[in-house]
Amino acid sequence: MIPALLLACTEYGFTDARWTDTYQQDRANEVDLLIVVDNSCSMVEEQDNLARNFDALLGRFVEAEVDWRIAVTTTDVEAERYRGRLQGGDDEVVLRGPSGEIDRVEYTRDWGFEDGISLGLSSDRTLATDNDVRGAWCRQGAFYGSEQGTPGEPNIVCGTGRVQRYVPTGPDTGPRAPTAADLLITELHPQSLEDDRRCEWIELTSRSPDTLQLGGLELSDRGRNHAVLPDFLLEPGGIVVIGRSTDACGAPVDIVLETGFSLNDDLRWIDAGMPDADELFAEAVSQGTLGIGIELGLEAARLTLEEPAYTDDNQAFLRDGARFALLFVSDEDDLSPLPVDSYLDRFMEVKGLAGYRDPSRVTVSAVVGDALPPAPGAPSCTSETGFGTYGERYLAAANRTGGLTASICAEDFAPIVSQLGLTLTGVSTRFELSRVPLLDTLEVRLYADTSEASFVRELLLDVDFTYDVEGNALVFTEDQAPPPSFWLSVSYNEDL
Repeated sequence: MIPALLLACTEYGFTDARWTDTYQQDRANEVDLLIVVDNSCSMVEEQDNLARNFDALLGRFVEAEVDWRIAVTTTDVEAERYRGRLQGGDDEVVLRGPSGEIDRVEYTRDWGFEDGISLGLSSDRTLATDNDVRGAWCRQGAFYGSEQGTPGEPNIVCGTGRVQRYVPTGPDTGPRAPTAADLLITELHPQSLEDDRRCEWIELTSRSPDTLQLGGLELSDRGRNHAVLPDFLLEPGGIVVIGRSTDACGAPVDIVLETGFSLNDDLRWIDAGMPDADELFAEAVSQGTLGIGIELGLEAARLTLEEPAYTDDNQAFLRDGARFALLFVSDEDDLSPLPVDSYLDRFMEVKGLAGYRDPSRVTVSAVVGDALPPAPGAPSCTSETGFGTYGERYLAAANRTGGLTASICAEDFAPIVSQLGLTLTGVSTRFELSRVPLLDTLEVRLYADTSEASFVRELLLDVDFTYDVEGNALVFTEDQAPPPSFWLSVSYNEDL
């Protein structure tokens, strides 16, 4: 039963009126968030800033018990690998030495990695140029522990099942640093049946008659990955396994790189049930800077929703009962061909009638240049790493849907990401009163539910909240906002 204190009421006296306003803190049970990341040449630091602060977003979701799903795409709609596709399944492994690039493998989700099974380069392929050809790779059939592959062993010749071993000839003039053609990336295991933080690994095979010193070699990709190998001598024709831990689900790891090294999985989105969500998110938003310099973020978001890509490639990532939120992160304004309202109509349309009846079902937020420039052609904001152009169209979309706007030039995205999380959970920090109160009569009480016995405590003005005179509202900080589903009872005498 709702107690008297939680029933709106009015008591009339001779000189004043006593009012009680009640509110239940809201929350969104399910949120689907699509992040559209600018992947043009000026966005390295901003992508890294967003990746570093993912925990602030997750923290808000956890506090509000939100079942979340996050997907990422880019502002590039020209390149086939980006156009209308959720990102996360593609990756590259680049091996560099003092003399430059030694080897590279660039794989896509179309390669068909499976959980617990590695792909190995056919052992009759000996050139670095073979590595990016999907037909040169095949499943390796041996088992080690619960996984399948041949870590530390020669691969089979694809299509035959036989093994072709490399036998070095000539004198060993090492140890020396490897150069191009000395080392090949010969096996990849990006998707474990267990925990990727422990079980991912790659394999390198020497094609040299010399002992090679691997210390100082760099493994990287176009995103955040960058790791330097420790001192390690590889014998002529030898094989070395580089993993995330010594316990890599049974793989015989020779070199452990606990940080700076990971492989993308073939994922369309990240959700609350994934144990490595922070790492997967960091990889997904680090889309590199090779995208075309014409940013069409709104168009890119629309294309992810269009058939057949939405169902076939993006696996219909939006859930029927979830709120749909979009976040655009760009240092340029949107150049999409349609009016902003046309894109908002499309975003609402995917939620059916609920999208039109309940505006909170679809929100757009934007981390862009958010301040009017001082003069035409001038930047909206500047930072140590560059500047942001005024994001007029993104800001219009955010303002029309009640979303969050913030500056792309901020040194630290943690407050931005935290506020975004709070916004998406539906948690309110502002409660407008029905009448203007006499502040010295204000009594604010917090309840866990609608029963008298659920009383938690009394909240104090200028300690737990402030009063906005102009808006006639109680205002809480992010950290002091009433918890989801809790009730506020606000009693006061009206200022007549």
